[in-house]
Amino acid sequence: MEPLKEMYSREWVLGLGNQLAKVDSKINPLTFQKQVFASPWKEMELKERINRLSEVLVEHWPGPLSKIYPKLFKLIENLRSHGVSDFNFPYIFLNDIVTKSGLNDFDTSMKVLEKLTVFSSAEFAIRFFYKHHFDQTLKQMYDWSKHKEPMVRRLASEGSRPMLPWGIGIPEIKTNPEIHLPIIESLWDDKDEIVRRSAANHLNDISKLKPDLVLEFCKTRIGKSKELDKNLKHSLRTLLKKGNTKALSFFSYDTQWKPAKIKFGVINKKVKIGDSIEFTVSISQTLKDETKVRMEYKIGFLLSNGSYGYKVFQLGERNLFPNEKIKISKKHSMAPITTRVYYPGIHTISILLNGNEYKTQKFELIRDRK
Repeated sequence: MEPLKEMYSREWVLGLGNQLAKVDSKINPLTFQKQVFASPWKEMELKERINRLSEVLVEHWPGPLSKIYPKLFKLIENLRSHGVSDFNFPYIFLNDIVTKSGLNDFDTSMKVLEKLTVFSSAEFAIRFFYKHHFDQTLKQMYDWSKHKEPMVRRLASEGSRPMLPWGIGIPEIKTNPEIHLPIIESLWDDKDEIVRRSAANHLNDISKLKPDLVLEFCKTRIGKSKELDKNLKHSLRTLLKKGNTKALSFFSYDTQWKPAKIKFGVINKKVKIGDSIEFTVSISQTLKDETKVRMEYKIGFLLSNGSYGYKVFQLGERNLFPNEKIKISKKHSMAPITTRVYYPGIHTISILLNGNEYKTQKFELIRDRK
């Protein structure tokens, strides 16, 4: 699969240049393309390429933001008229123009981000305003959580997450994550799924910092509907994977239950980087019990310093009836991904049932010598 950063192809950037030229006749599409692809473009990762696009556009449209934003709005209007849909990730660089040109003009910046976030989410850009205008931004996010537009409500939750991936860190949020609970209380059962999912991700972030806060929040909200329970489960996913007894009990997982018998077999004890580890697990239920079982597996990834980093993956869940036996076969890819570096050596894999760990085995990850 092609890296995400390659979405900014020469054709795509030239197409953007053509749209910009319709807004500003001084912009030459080919010149714009050449500026974007100037060295060291090939070596740039995705975030650097996003930054390059915003930098080049700011060169053509120097601040202040109050003079730029009508052009931004016109550009979005043109893109929409040519079939470009909203919530469009490649155009996220447009929000960076606000952070580069409007950091000292809070009111105008909020006006612009409120519009831009519908077209391409402003969750990363708003973090810079937390950094420089914390109290004003906090109040703005409270206001946005009541907005009629779902993508603006989503920004109120997503942009304020304590541990937003890719987002710059905001110490005041990380040390005091409960500061945004009024926003989450408004949005956890929002009518739009994309907003509810953001609130769930926000709660999951908090659970890594103050688990009891999230457990208390969810405790009184479980059972209102299957749809809302699904989002609350997503909010508690880190605690569920850690085998937190309270979180498991919310969803009727009996942590005291043990299978009558479990067999766990790793088929290939040596795995080349790029291939998959294959395993089977057989579970026998007791003679009299019917049990709701959450089935997972945990891999211990060898790190560069010789220690292990652990990650839990889902195998599924089901009710096991008295004396029932099930067998599951699974392949887990060890192909390189952007979020994990694989190191040759001994790794571990084990089975988790309702949060309890069983049958740890070892396998060796090796490099392909070809």
